[in-house]
Amino acid sequence: MRLDILLVKRGYFSSRQRAKECIKRGLVYVNGEKITKPSADVDVNAKIEVLGKDRPKGYWKLEEIDSKFNLFSGNEIVLDLGSSAGGFLLYASEKAKFVYGIEYSKDFEEYLKKIERKRRNVKVFIADAFKFDVKTLPEFDVILNDLTLPFTHSMTALRRYLPKLKKSGKVLFIHKIGDREEPKFEGFKILKVMDSKNKKERYYLLSLS
Repeated sequence: MRLDILLVKRGYFSSRQRAKECIKRGLVYVNGEKITKPSADVDVNAKIEVLGKDRPKGYWKLEEIDSKFNLFSGNEIVLDLGSSAGGFLLYASEKAKFVYGIEYSKDFEEYLKKIERKRRNVKVFIADAFKFDVKTLPEFDVILNDLTLPFTHSMTALRRYLPKLKKSGKVLFIHKIGDREEPKFEGFKILKVMDSKNKKERYYLLSLS
């Protein structure tokens, strides 16, 4: 049986997508051997050890970025723009003091509200980031921007929230390289840059200049 399917059947993960992400990151061992191919054929009675958690893909992405950028010390107030499946929200809630999430799609509402109920340091708004009343928000130490939009539109959304960013605050901006727009960060200082492993995204750590 495919390893990703077997992991779901055994209850390690709630979806094949989550199982695949954990396998690819080398967090699954079968009979003592690390397996990194989700489609690997595995005996249904094999001994399986899973070192990773049942988390959305974004959780692992932010964990990887944080290991390079050192985004959190434990006292930050964070804004997550485009919370989608809640990966960034979950990871940030484990590392920061409080996390606010804004997500437009109601497809994610049930899951995001479930996170909000379970974690006392999370508040989620199902709303349009381009129309949200920014005045209702506190000041932030970190803004996470992983909106699935072309650079120009993503930056337009981000700039609405900059009045709430503390002078010492930081912005994590995820640029989708395939959108064919050259990112221009007027008004920002680029502190760090790194590419995703698949080279489809570029991560920028920014501060206000």
